[in-house]
Amino acid sequence: MSTSEDKPLNLSALIPDHFARFFEFFRPGHTKGVVPGRIKELARLKVAAMNECDT
Repeated sequence: MSTSEDKPLNLSALIPDHFARFFEFFRPGHTKGVVPGRIKELARLKVAAMNECDT
């Protein structure tokens, strides 16, 4: 008897869809608005560093 837990996860099939959906969410917030994207990215990196998060 085989279960879904026995089958390896096919990451190559999931990654393109995952990144497409992520950038659909991420891009408008990063490129639109009053604050330039460069400043938003620096703020994101600072928050990650303060929380000891590798990004």
